[in-house]
Amino acid sequence: MNPADHLHLNILENMRDGVMALDFQGRITLFNPAAAEILNLDRDRVCDRTFAEVFMGMDEANDEFNQVVLDAIFEKVVGRRETVDFIRPGGTRATLSLTSSYLCGAVDDQARGVILVFSDITALKTLQEQERENNRKLALAYGDLEESNTRLTQALKRAHVVRILATLAVILFFVSLGVVHFQGFTALKSLPGLTASASVSNAPTRQVHTVRTQPLTATISLSGRLQPVEEIVVTAPFDARILENHFIFGQRVRQGDLLLVLDASELEVKLREARGARIKAVQKYAELRDWDSGQDMARARRSVERAENKLETDRRKLEESELLFSRGLIPANELDTTRQQVQSSTTDLIASREDLASTRDKANSDNVMIARMELENAELRLAELENQMARARVLAPASGVVVRPTVEEDKKLSLDRGARVTAGAALLALGDLSGLRVLTKVDEVDIGKLIAGQKVTARGDAFPGLTLSGLVAHISAQATGGSGHQAPTFDVQITIPELGPEAEEVIRVGMSADLEVLVHDNPAALLLPLHLVRPQRGQSLVRVLLDDDQIEEREVQTGMTTLNAVEILAGLQVEDRLVGW
Repeated sequence: MNPADHLHLNILENMRDGVMALDFQGRITLFNPAAAEILNLDRDRVCDRTFAEVFMGMDEANDEFNQVVLDAIFEKVVGRRETVDFIRPGGTRATLSLTSSYLCGAVDDQARGVILVFSDITALKTLQEQERENNRKLALAYGDLEESNTRLTQALKRAHVVRILATLAVILFFVSLGVVHFQGFTALKSLPGLTASASVSNAPTRQVHTVRTQPLTATISLSGRLQPVEEIVVTAPFDARILENHFIFGQRVRQGDLLLVLDASELEVKLREARGARIKAVQKYAELRDWDSGQDMARARRSVERAENKLETDRRKLEESELLFSRGLIPANELDTTRQQVQSSTTDLIASREDLASTRDKANSDNVMIARMELENAELRLAELENQMARARVLAPASGVVVRPTVEEDKKLSLDRGARVTAGAALLALGDLSGLRVLTKVDEVDIGKLIAGQKVTARGDAFPGLTLSGLVAHISAQATGGSGHQAPTFDVQITIPELGPEAEEVIRVGMSADLEVLVHDNPAALLLPLHLVRPQRGQSLVRVLLDDDQIEEREVQTGMTTLNAVEILAGLQVEDRLVGW
């Protein structure tokens, strides 16, 4: 197994999300430990079995889960995100967030199957339902409180009327005594009618609320540290020692400023070797390219010519010997010797021609291609080393502030003189302070309220009086933390695209900032007091006073609820008149 496959296997084995891969015949080819834990299934009994064998015989409540998987396998319906319930073996219920996609080959990028990634969101769903229930109870409680306040107000009004009537009665009593004293008891007959008229004149009236628009906003408070809007990481071009250091962290530099000087003595040796290798590769390629006119081919051709000439000479000698032998001028053994010389010359010619063909084959198209590729490799290697040599003087690639690169604590390098660095190691980073970014964390309760592009304001004790304006730039789709009693959190990045001249003078990298994210902004919201809205059987009802003084109960759609009011999304218009319950 190569290192990349080993790394991918470790990632799958340690993921908190369940991963299940199937081919297009429905056979399960991958089932990681998290999937076994979430679904409460034995991993060894799932792998290499068909999906139908494992899942189709379970509880009927799992039909929605099964249908999503079957659609992905047989209908090629992938790329969607579903929330389904799953009944585990044993009867426990889990709510799963399920995503499907194609599993493509590493070479031809063709779909080889389907991969399903799912996570257990049962606890999150429970918290969301509990939050909705708590909001509903809070609205009911505020409604009851408003209703109690109304009843108390009405009781106080009645008590006030009673006090007024009692005072009038006492006054009338003493007036009556005066009248009796001076005019007799006949004036006392008018007292009951007077008291009754006072009671009628103080009868309470009905309160009417007219619907008006009001601004409604809601924010989430976060905190984080200011970082450059963009960082350019400068890495070591080769293994070397640091000869000179011309900066300190936090220093502002301009593009082209000298930052470090590296010792290139070891690199010079490699550079000379690469130049020699390139010269040899050039010579070899040129030799094979012009092979047909080279010395080896000329030598082989001359050898063939000599063999042909010798064979021709030996053949003429054989003809002469045969003529002389037929006339009895030479013995038979001399004729046999001549014939053997012809056979030997024939064999030498065949060998010379085979040697010529073998010599010509040394410059065939494959060998020429190999020589050309070796030359290209030598040139690339030489160019790489020359580029590294040119980077022995590390210059600032852009203007900005020099900051430490974001690496693990045990991987931070010392940049003192004489310190040794390895090729590719992060030496430093240049931060662009024309803007800022803030990294923060949001818990799972509030993460659903955030969307990219929402407005953010940033303030800090280190820069009092300054308010920075930004936007939500990125929201992580995967939670971090969440172990033990710690709730899961999500990484969120806030971007502040521009800084004014005053802010550039004050802001420093790493300062803490308090963030306010505007998650709801309705400048013309219809807000009603809580006591005017009554929840009933899953509906929200209000009492509307019509033009003919009739009262109509009307269903409305509610939105955000504050401490003493609720937002109306539909069902009412401006200038509608409402009365309490």
